[in-house]
Parts: sequence; C-alpha cells; structure tokens
Amino acid sequence: MNQFARIISSVFQPLLMPIYSILLLFVYTHFKLLFVNQFWTIITPVILFSFIIPGILIYAVYKLKLISDLSLKIRKERFIPYSIVLVSYLIMIFYYYRIGMPNWFFMLTASSIAVILIAIFITIWWKISAHMFGVGGLVGGVMSVSYFVERANPFYLFIALFLIAGLVGTSRLLLRRHTFGQVIAGFLLGFTISLLFVWIGTYI
Repeated sequence: MNQFARIISSVFQPLLMPIYSILLLFVYTHFKLLFVNQFWTIITPVILFSFIIPGILIYAVYKLKLISDLSLKIRKERFIPYSIVLVSYLIMIFYYYRIGMPNWFFMLTASSIAVILIAIFITIWWKISAHMFGVGGLVGGVMSVSYFVERANPFYLFIALFLIAGLVGTSRLLLRRHTFGQVIAGFLLGFTISLLFVWIGTYI
C-alpha cells in the first residue's frame, strides 16, 4: 500500500497539476476549437514554468543542503521551494497575459499564485498539504470552467477527479505526511480559490 501511495503522490504531485489542468481544457472544453493551432504555444510555458524550472531549482536547493529532502517533510523548509514556485508561476502568468489569453484563463492560472501565497502564510504556523491544494485547484478549476465558461456538466469527469483527489489524500495519510485536517484544509484551499478566481474572471 505504501508503494502505491508513493506512486499516486508522484503522479499527482503539485508541480504537475497546472499541466493536467491545461491539458484537460483541450479535452473537455471548446478551448481546443478556439486555439486549435496554438496547442504548443499554450502548453509549453506551463510545462516549463510550472514543472521543469521549479523542479530543477528545487533540486539545486536540495543539493545545496538548504532543504533536507525533496518531499519537504519539514514545514519550515517549505519557504524557499514555495518562493521558487511563486516566482516561476508569476513569469508564466505574465506570458499568458502578454499573448492575450481570455480573462477566465488568466484567472485560472492566477489562482495558483493566490494559493501559493496563502500556503506560505499558513506554513508559518501549520503544515498544510501541498498535494491536496494542488489537486483541489485542479478539481475547482475544472468545475468552475465547466459551470461558468462552458455552461456544461461533465459529470463523469467530476467523479473521476474527486476519486483522484480521494486517492491523493489517502496516499498522504498512508505515508504519514499529513494529518486528516491538513489534507482537507489543503483541498478546500485549492478548490475554493480556483473556483472563485474563474468565476470572477468570467465577469471582468
């Protein structure tokens, strides 16, 4: 079970969530029709700035012994990695702003910044689950785009995503990385912020 939990935690690690979110836009929304010839223009920055660059820099920080392990078990060691992700996300969002993406898309990506900022603040006192605010943001983003942008209800996709969220949460508990409260709080943080940001983005 622990091995399965490690696989789930790796496949659905926080740095991959923005990539999954954008890929899903091309699968279940009209996004693929609006940007049919711009797939790599849109997906490349999120791969680069949400995963590759933060991953390399966090690994460098680990090799410099500024953090004791890559899973960030120690709460106080999360500030540098979170700050790296924050700056990288800001560059990514600026890129999307410059190429004129729709407001709701811009707000969907900007919600990641808000979540990271809140998580940094929370981490001063408490160890909230990064895996869960990542997957919570994914679920909230899909639901908000479906309801507020697409005016659709992809019921089976919602079920699949909530099952994935449950698996990720269970894996964090099995590996003793978080308490139940930290798991739930992480999910609610990501879910609520992404839902609100896309909703706001549809009206501005």
